[in-house]
Amino acid sequence: MTPVLDHIYNLSVRIGPRGTATAGEYRARDYIKDTLNTSGIKNSVEPFKTITSFSYPYMLIYLMSIAGAVLLLLHSTAAAVILTGAGCITFFLENTSFEIVAILLPKRTSSNVTGYIPAGGRNKNRVIVTAHYDSSRSGIMFSPGFVKGFRNTFIGLVISMFLIFIFTAMYWITHVVWLKVLVGVLALDPLVTVALLVHRELKGRHTHGANDNASGVGVMLGIAERFRNEQLVNTELYLVATGAEEVGMAGMLWFARKHQQLLKDAFIINIDNCGSGNVSYVIEEGMIKKYPADHTMVAIADRLAKEKLTRITPRVFTTMSTDALVPLSRGYRAMSIMAFDEHGILPNWHWETDVFENIQASTVDLAYEFASDMIKAIDSNNMDTTK
Repeated sequence: MTPVLDHIYNLSVRIGPRGTATAGEYRARDYIKDTLNTSGIKNSVEPFKTITSFSYPYMLIYLMSIAGAVLLLLHSTAAAVILTGAGCITFFLENTSFEIVAILLPKRTSSNVTGYIPAGGRNKNRVIVTAHYDSSRSGIMFSPGFVKGFRNTFIGLVISMFLIFIFTAMYWITHVVWLKVLVGVLALDPLVTVALLVHRELKGRHTHGANDNASGVGVMLGIAERFRNEQLVNTELYLVATGAEEVGMAGMLWFARKHQQLLKDAFIINIDNCGSGNVSYVIEEGMIKKYPADHTMVAIADRLAKEKLTRITPRVFTTMSTDALVPLSRGYRAMSIMAFDEHGILPNWHWETDVFENIQASTVDLAYEFASDMIKAIDSNNMDTTK
């Protein structure tokens, strides 16, 4: 196997499932650090506190809207407006990477591992390559029979959440009885979602995460090893392996709070789910509010796709949030590199089939080549990001 595939194998097979703040995630953290040490790359481990599942804050958010609907039926209209409004606000903020409910919940320790390779000359540019190393818990919503409709189901939930609040507020003003009926019917959507999340926590299992996201970490470690030997002239390179991405980008949120100065002048390349399917660069992402990728990075990717890597395509990704959403939502420059199947779905996403046997070496190699060429293009363009 190539070194990149070897890293994917070690993470997904020898270490296996890597649920947030579990022994598997800790072993993966140590493996990444040891790999950077072996390559002679300066690195550090930065622990932080995090929730252990995205199910918990979202269940509470949905329950706020459900409780508001119940209170409306019980004629407590003012309280219903407050609860359904709070549900909408927290739903939007949590989904766009601004924690509200999550900060109130019990936490355990996860960690980021950050490597650093200085430029050979003047540090005119800064590139940060990120990839999360934890793996998700499976659930019915990610099963092969349901996952193709995941996006449509989510949009339906968004509509239900906001209409519950709007109709509740309208009833408060108009006292039209049929608005109560509509709120009661709409509340069934978040109620079913809560049931699915409870089932996920009780019956789901942490996946081996070969594609999501041992593939991204493998590519990132391959990049680290490459540019340790082929030192960039004008660009300092950071390699950030984030923990706890699967519970709400907690590792990237912590990194953004602690290292604002690093992010401000950086080109951030996020590598996620690049082990199977067709490699793409994400030009816009976000589940509710969409954020465009950095225009300079997109222009470089466009040129590489046109002149050299013709199999690479641009894509809008709105199915789930990635670590790139955190810097993008805060005005920093970022872009994700991912791979999708013919239906635009992440292969084996959050399911038991996300194993090493389903990794495609050609996809991994192309993602590695594309990310490496992006970094070299930034370095050769001599972009002074400190201006």
